[in-house]
Amino acid sequence: MIISMAYPGRYMHFFYFALVGLLIFDFAFYPFVAHAQSRRRDARQSEEKTERREPTRPFAAPSVEKTDQEAAPLVEIKSIGKAAYDAVIRSGRYIVGPGDVFAVVVNRGEEIETFEVPVGASGSLLLPSIGPVPVAFLSLAEADSAIQSAIEKRFYQLDISISLAQLRTFPINVVGEVHIPGTVAVNGVEQASQLILKAGGLIDDPDRRGSSRNIQIMRLDENGQWHNTGHRVDLELWNRTGDEQYNPFMLDGEQIVVPAAKSDSIYVTGAIQRPGSYEFAPGDRVSDLIVLGNGLRAHFPPKRAHLLRLSEDGGWTPVDIDLPRALAGDPEANIPVQMGDKLYVVGDTKWVYVEGEVKFPGPFRLKEGLRLKELLQRAELTPEASVVQASLIRKVNYEQTATEDDPALDRLLGIPRTQRTDAEEALITLKTQQLSGRLPVDFVALMASDERHNILLQDGDVVRIPRFVPSVRVTGAVVAPANIPYDAALTVGGYIDLAGGFNTRAKRKDIIIVEGNTGNAIDATSESIVRPGDAIFVPPREIVPGQGYRILREAIAMVGAVASVVLTITVILQQ
Repeated sequence: MIISMAYPGRYMHFFYFALVGLLIFDFAFYPFVAHAQSRRRDARQSEEKTERREPTRPFAAPSVEKTDQEAAPLVEIKSIGKAAYDAVIRSGRYIVGPGDVFAVVVNRGEEIETFEVPVGASGSLLLPSIGPVPVAFLSLAEADSAIQSAIEKRFYQLDISISLAQLRTFPINVVGEVHIPGTVAVNGVEQASQLILKAGGLIDDPDRRGSSRNIQIMRLDENGQWHNTGHRVDLELWNRTGDEQYNPFMLDGEQIVVPAAKSDSIYVTGAIQRPGSYEFAPGDRVSDLIVLGNGLRAHFPPKRAHLLRLSEDGGWTPVDIDLPRALAGDPEANIPVQMGDKLYVVGDTKWVYVEGEVKFPGPFRLKEGLRLKELLQRAELTPEASVVQASLIRKVNYEQTATEDDPALDRLLGIPRTQRTDAEEALITLKTQQLSGRLPVDFVALMASDERHNILLQDGDVVRIPRFVPSVRVTGAVVAPANIPYDAALTVGGYIDLAGGFNTRAKRKDIIIVEGNTGNAIDATSESIVRPGDAIFVPPREIVPGQGYRILREAIAMVGAVASVVLTITVILQQ
């Protein structure tokens, strides 16, 4: 190091010689490198030119460069199911286009000649001894008529039959609330639901959701304008009925538009298989609500229902419905429903239901004076039954009460279950425990002959007996939320310690236990007793928006002030 500082010229000379050598090497080999890069670039451009295809215009037939065989990929007709055949091919609705292949059978009396003729890029079917027959973008029925007319003009006695042999692929646009909007290829004939899946499926995010009942089908007219065909895709009704009218087969020249799901809903409850709320669709009737609810639940079909409609003054107006007539399609009984309507199906036979870990699950006829303990004895609990976590659900009376909206709960329920945090799950439990339906029955005390919990059952009551889960769930502001195996010797504090202890945001004095058998939330301390199936929730402290920024700003200001004082003292001492 000392020598290099004493004799800097030696190292500078070495640096100059190395630099000159690199320059000479660059000038000598640059032409060869440039020539090699040019050859690679030309080869790459040649490959791209070979592989390049003309872009496909939505709902237009693919262009053909040289041969008719390149017009579109073919799909063998054997791949079509009976439903597609009946709905599209047999009905004659299929739209013929470039790339379709027709089979020609000529019966000359002594011999039969068979050959295939494709529809060319110009849209004509070039038949030997007849000439071109324009068939592009005609329905299959119209194309058959045009072909037969051309044959009859040229031949009178020769027996010639022509039929569609192979199908082409064609593009369909799927736009709107899907994960991958754009153009998808239709392989011969496919239903709207299949194309929606090809486009990534419906969006189902908390703040953005695609409609499953109001999907529109648009068609391109001769002027290049899109107009509504009047056909609506209703995936909910299609899933219930399998009726093709709710999930039609797509034709060339059509487009699928998936709008955003509206917040307006219709409701069905009572003696129904799947009570709940469903997306409203224009044209819905009472019978559609029954189908959405998966049909009537009672063993003896109910004969009446009440349709509750919100009036202008904010009250609910009941409308009596004759169910047999409505389900038979009588327009006077099967009336249209409106957004927000609630249909309550009244069951003539009264039933109670037992679900879960019992030997005889299902409905039990409600006789007068039937109590909870007698019902459990009739259903017979299995050895795996968890009496601690059992619950009794009583139906909500929609004739007298209306559900109150809770924006916070709606937001949490809108989050997919797999994406919720443990704290959000606990909050949902806390918020739903007070909803109408679940009764605070202590099944442990009931089985110990405490008659206070042997309540009188009502029509529609549901008893749920889950499988025993020997664990305690610890969630919220703890280091490692988890399900911890139950230990009778542990208290709340012991379970929190096993979950890693409190984190820095924990509110240690506000611990809550959600009882597994009743769903009630009770205040707890570190010494509180826990039972299997319970959940311990440690609420976190709320973080004020911008708090982190303010703390950082104050810290910087404090450091700056200290630095200023130190600098001032240093200057004074130096003077």
